[in-house]
Amino acid sequence: MLSVLKQEFSIHKKNILFTSIIIAAIYAISLICLCLNSAITSENMADFTAIWVAISFVVGSVGAFFITLGKGSGSMIDLIYKDTGLLMKTIPVNSLKLIGGKIIIGLLEFFIYTTLFSVYLCILTLYAKNNSLEFIKISLSDSIFDCFSLFCFVITLFILAQTVLNFAFTLSKSFVKNTKWSGIIVGVTIYFILSFIVEITSATFDIIHFNFPEDFLNFWILVILFTIISIVLYIITSILYDKKVNL
Repeated sequence: MLSVLKQEFSIHKKNILFTSIIIAAIYAISLICLCLNSAITSENMADFTAIWVAISFVVGSVGAFFITLGKGSGSMIDLIYKDTGLLMKTIPVNSLKLIGGKIIIGLLEFFIYTTLFSVYLCILTLYAKNNSLEFIKISLSDSIFDCFSLFCFVITLFILAQTVLNFAFTLSKSFVKNTKWSGIIVGVTIYFILSFIVEITSATFDIIHFNFPEDFLNFWILVILFTIISIVLYIITSILYDKKVNL
């Protein structure tokens, strides 16, 4: 597994570094605009600053999540649809280790982007406490455990999304050789899996009497549930890749 991790990191480290620099630059521009907004009290400057803060939030939350899923090191697209897959098929590496290594490096990549966003939020919070800004409203939880619970949920949700995508791509390649239909199979597979997850989540909410938003951070049962689903999809994906995928 260690050799797989080193190999995956060496392949994707330049892309991770480049993306991190771009994201950090967006945060830096946002903070510079905030400083200038304090010095230049004008409506145009306030609007410009608000736009950059909004962009930073979108990039740091939703953007980082989907960038890592679609183009990140955890995606199996390169193993299934690119020449990388042909090379990896010739290497005597267990599919569980190979796919597991990609998932771990993908999670590491997402963790880097999440850390950058967390640092940005800390700086932004300190700034907002000392400055009256109508377009910045940040409330931090007083409980470290609540923050930790939310962090674990986001990480679990990312792993689940990553395993769902990888399973859909692998399933499509296993049974459909024509790339014309592979996109449809992937879409249909993702739809049914997400529908299944939504149904299970709804049933879980009913059982534990989940009330939003009061019980938002009391969802460790969902963390366990999503982890189990991710493990099952990971194992099935590894079996399909090893037994059914022919490149």
